Amino acid sequence: MTLESGIALALATLVFACIPGPGISAVVAQSLARGFKAGAGFTCGLALGDVCYLLTALFGMGWVASQIGPYFAVLKWAGAAYLIYMGVKCWRARPNFEQARCDLPVRPGRSFLAGLCVTLGNPKAIAFYCGFLPGFVDMASLTATDVALVMGIIVPIIGTVPLVYAWLAARGRNAIRSTRLWKIMNRTAGTIMIGAGAAIASE
Repeated sequence: MTLESGIALALATLVFACIPGPGISAVVAQSLARGFKAGAGFTCGLALGDVCYLLTALFGMGWVASQIGPYFAVLKWAGAAYLIYMGVKCWRARPNFEQARCDLPVRPGRSFLAGLCVTLGNPKAIAFYCGFLPGFVDMASLTATDVALVMGIIVPIIGTVPLVYAWLAARGRNAIRSTRLWKIMNRTAGTIMIGAGAAIASE
């Protein structure tokens, strides 16, 4: 990989990572409803799933995905169901002015697993990487250095961008001091989570 192709890969990845999709919507909703820790946990799950698919694409193991196709649906529906469930709970949560938060417990581990299921339940990610990477890397003659460089470029970006979204959403959440606004925010976050879950389920 040349310096020019590395820079181009980084810029292209950054653009794609910044475009809001169901995953980013879920990260924002988690952060609005339960704070940065929940959003960060979901982000880590999304990123780990992307790393798995990125490695699969790099090593030409797309056939593996075709052999375990039915399990993708299970993971996808599990992630979507979790988001819809949390969205409904957040919509129905009563605003707590003293605590200034949606009364949902913060469980980063569950958020992490939900994020992982959302990504692993979408085998289209393999097709994306298989179609995306050849524009920047010679897939026919990959070396260990190339793999390390690709991972070193893509992984920090796909991990950092959602964290920025989570941090911004959490900052906005912490700035709210009105019970009425908290009720609106809870319902907005719940609606986003339900919408993200429905979008993931329909992919």
